[in-house]
Amino acid sequence: MSSKMYYIKILLSLLIFGSVSAGVIKPQDAKKQRDILIVSGNRSSYYTLDGQSLVYKVKGPQRIKIYSRAVLSSKKGKSKSFGFEVQLNGNQPLQVNHQQKYSKGVKSPQHPNHYFSKSALDYISVPAGVNEVTIRPKKRGERIVVRVLEDNNAPRGKKKRVDALSEEEPIKLISNDKRLSYYSLTKDHALFVTMEGPVNLEITSRLGFGPQMGREEDYRIQVLDNGKVVGTYYFSTDRSEVTTVDGQNGVVPGAWRSCDVKLGKGMHEIKLRLMDKDRQVFIKLNQIIGD
Repeated sequence: MSSKMYYIKILLSLLIFGSVSAGVIKPQDAKKQRDILIVSGNRSSYYTLDGQSLVYKVKGPQRIKIYSRAVLSSKKGKSKSFGFEVQLNGNQPLQVNHQQKYSKGVKSPQHPNHYFSKSALDYISVPAGVNEVTIRPKKRGERIVVRVLEDNNAPRGKKKRVDALSEEEPIKLISNDKRLSYYSLTKDHALFVTMEGPVNLEITSRLGFGPQMGREEDYRIQVLDNGKVVGTYYFSTDRSEVTTVDGQNGVVPGAWRSCDVKLGKGMHEIKLRLMDKDRQVFIKLNQIIGD
């Protein structure tokens, strides 16, 4: 083999490895807690959450996504409930709860007698600077594996407003003398939108702050596509200084937070639901067109 071909092979190997491992965020003591899973024939690094926390150093601002699977003792049972906490920089922990069925396409060479649930997906937005993200178990003896990745590939392009299917008329938010239309989202009142893919859907949200709420609050929005959970998005926001809600005295909108959902070919019925009781979130939807 010539030296030229040798270096080409090395370069290709580095490119392939880089593309596979790009965006993966490893916890402290990664080697000790790592479990290699074969997911549909591909090797993926997961980390075991079993009795002790996983601690990550994450540079922001960015959004991270957390894939989690329950470790099962058998294939029996319709589905498995599991959960954990996510704490950002020592703040109030976010409570994460999921219920997933057994997955046939996941194996562990290290633990051939273990079975795994289908993956659940959560998104966490982290602020600027170096942040400490701690994922800790909620129940003693409950085994979960997690995989954390960067999620910075937000689509770019022109935005076109999308109308949701709602029984209620849009609410007007007033900001710098502009009247902006938003839909109201509560735990008992979901929002629906039908779209044909491929398409990118941008979801902009603002929490409604009541008089009893603090300066900064968290909220969770779950997105379903044709009945299947795409992901749960966790947001932290503070009160806006310049925006008010038309007709709702005492309610102050929070600073806006957004996420995007990439939809493949075909028809999609998207459902948005708020996971928190006694809260109201204002929603604006846009289709992102082009690059």
